[in-house]
Amino acid sequence: MQRSQICLVIGLIIFMSIQCAGATASVRLFDFESENDLSAWSMRSPDQDSLKLSDGYATSGSHSLEFYTPSWKAGMENWPAFQGVPSIKDWSGYDRFVVDIANPSGAVLLLSMFISDSKPEFRNGLQHDYMLPARSAGRYIVDISRMPDAVDRSDISIVHFYTNCPTNDTRVYIDNITLLKQGEPLPQVPAALLKAEESFLGFKIKDARYAVDDCGSHLGKTGDSRLTVLAKELDIIQNSENTGLDRLIDLSTRLDAITGQLNRLHSLLELRDSIKKLDLPTDTMLVGLASSTKKVLPRDVPLSIEATKTISISAARNEKESFQIAVTPSGIHALKGVKVSVSDLQSRDGDVLSSSNIDCDVVGYVKTKSPCYVVSYTGWWPDPILDFLGPVDIDWENIQTFWVRVKVPKGQAPGLYKGKLTVSAQGAKPVVLDVSLQVRSFTLPDCTPIPTAITALIGESKDHIIKDICGEDNWQTKLKYDYADFLADYYIDFDHLYEPGPPDYDILKHLHDQGRLVAFNLGNIENAGKSVDHFKPIYEKCKELGILDHAYIYGFDEVGSTRFEEVANTTKSLKEAFPDILLMTTAKDLNYGMDSSMKSIDAWCPLTPDYDPGKVDAARAAGKKVWWYICCGPHNPYANWFVEYDAIEARLLMGAMTAKFKPDGFLYYSLTFWSGNMPINSGPFTSWNPRSFGEYNGDGSLFCCGPGGKPVPTIRLENYRDGMEDFAYAKILESIIDKYNAKGDSLTKDERRWLDTARRAVDVPSSLVEDMGHYSHEPKALYAWRDRIGDLIDSSGMSDIDPWGKGFGVRGFDNVQLK
Repeated sequence: MQRSQICLVIGLIIFMSIQCAGATASVRLFDFESENDLSAWSMRSPDQDSLKLSDGYATSGSHSLEFYTPSWKAGMENWPAFQGVPSIKDWSGYDRFVVDIANPSGAVLLLSMFISDSKPEFRNGLQHDYMLPARSAGRYIVDISRMPDAVDRSDISIVHFYTNCPTNDTRVYIDNITLLKQGEPLPQVPAALLKAEESFLGFKIKDARYAVDDCGSHLGKTGDSRLTVLAKELDIIQNSENTGLDRLIDLSTRLDAITGQLNRLHSLLELRDSIKKLDLPTDTMLVGLASSTKKVLPRDVPLSIEATKTISISAARNEKESFQIAVTPSGIHALKGVKVSVSDLQSRDGDVLSSSNIDCDVVGYVKTKSPCYVVSYTGWWPDPILDFLGPVDIDWENIQTFWVRVKVPKGQAPGLYKGKLTVSAQGAKPVVLDVSLQVRSFTLPDCTPIPTAITALIGESKDHIIKDICGEDNWQTKLKYDYADFLADYYIDFDHLYEPGPPDYDILKHLHDQGRLVAFNLGNIENAGKSVDHFKPIYEKCKELGILDHAYIYGFDEVGSTRFEEVANTTKSLKEAFPDILLMTTAKDLNYGMDSSMKSIDAWCPLTPDYDPGKVDAARAAGKKVWWYICCGPHNPYANWFVEYDAIEARLLMGAMTAKFKPDGFLYYSLTFWSGNMPINSGPFTSWNPRSFGEYNGDGSLFCCGPGGKPVPTIRLENYRDGMEDFAYAKILESIIDKYNAKGDSLTKDERRWLDTARRAVDVPSSLVEDMGHYSHEPKALYAWRDRIGDLIDSSGMSDIDPWGKGFGVRGFDNVQLK
């Protein structure tokens, strides 16, 4: 069931309990019947938004409060908000806050709220998220007995509603704000609220009927048993004589499910017709292509699959590039033993890229629960890539994807390579597609192309992995090296942010000997007791190993201004003791130390929305580094990599966005926030719980655990690495441009022409990334930029340029002299 359905069902169940309630002594705070009520409310951005009394969706009297904010664009307020001062300040005798809210738009809306006292920091108050389904009107109840202890319940002075960068013009209506004491029944549900919900459900019936007709038109005379079943279900619902709330609950849940299945069926029919036009088999199974930047859900929602006979990709040497093959039965019969394989790829010159360098792995699915952010769907999502799973069966209602990953060896000769991809199943005619791979002339680095500070194993998860899953001995002798190599393959150093230290010297030496170590933390300042003496033996050991160029010290995680003086004093003593070690923090100084006493900090690390290019330039002019980070924030429209977010967001964040805004490094708090999960041993529908931190799915958890404790990649991790590789393309081209610039007047006419073209191409176009909140979700825009850069490097005559010399470390490109 989708989140919107769940919210609506809960709301309607509440309605049912209300109808049985008797009289109540509840206190109404606002019913918005007078200008006096309106005068108690204000907006954060009156030039942008509007707040007024309205006769729409009123549930108490004849008026409600209407808040309007336009679709967010760069330069607008990120957090549109409105707030009221309650007429009753002493809430100590109440345990519930009740509000009627209507969202008439066709999009799900996350409306959040703070309730607090008169102290300035209202964000320390009670916070609550209202996930408002599209076209819905409901009554929402908040348990205010869980008010934080720091809030004075006898001095409640603000009710603050807000949303975040809405992607559509937004109108929300609130009314009948009420306080209840313990044991008091809920107020009677007004007829107006039920009438509004009936109206919204009428829209759903019309949508479903349109979808039936659309599928029928698409099928013509051939018909389809699946459409017949769905149409009959719709007829039963539409002609139902049920009345009241039972009918509303039944319609809301069943109609959403039917409409989703109809839309999915329509997309399947379109795919089938497109495949037929290519003269490929469709009698038993349908086979299509999907970008590695897309997530293909196994059921319930429309497909975004391309019918094709040929697959074309390009990759540099030492690069991995992927695509997805999607397979589904063409009728109501399941497919058995489905697998995908790729032959050797061969060039015209006779060079061979062995099939041993091509993985064809089953994509696994995890079942999400309703999160605290807006999502398009709640249910089964693609995430882990089950490289241990063999041929799989596919039920008729599912679509199964396979992750095809091509690894180009460092020594592979450049050129165009061709081969065949085969999809086979028991009793079915194989589907064979042509595959071509353009191997480029340049080579990507072994090490991460930008410094990172990322916790590999965290807290309880670390103990769980080492003790419960792997065993201490097995971990120390083998698996910790497997994990370190696995992460290095994805351009991530095996690191920690929160442990006092020391780091694992064996792992550091292992990675350094391979040329894959870039950055590691000597220890967390606070957890090490802020002691210089604590770090001295760690420092000396790393100096002995010859790896100090890769070392940093991290601390004061996200602290606010009340601790800035403490930060200044502690880092001053550390800088005096270790002048060559980079000191880094995520302390929330949005001026990056330029007007504070925290002068010993070497690297500031703001959240991505707080990364201000103008202030970054000023900080760098003063000799500072400015990284950036994400965590459980930000939410869309900013890029993140929750399970439900588009896969391309991870790739753009680490690639095109990094190339455009040029942070000095990337920080992330955890890769293994696994919440007690046990290894995945079967699939493709797994028992892995994606719920990680709080109500987030996938936050702090970028890969999974498989049989025997082995690390299992995810689609999100694959796109992380692919983004790093895109960034490496841009750095190589920038370095070649610098080489051309150094030639000055000696450039030939052709070289000047190349240079002019390269200068334009290396810039990330606004059509791909306009700003951190506006970017393309279309793979074609990304590949156009990436491939143009690759073509220019190939034609430069300098494809052996390596911006990551032996001195490349935590300080980034300052340590490197171009060859």
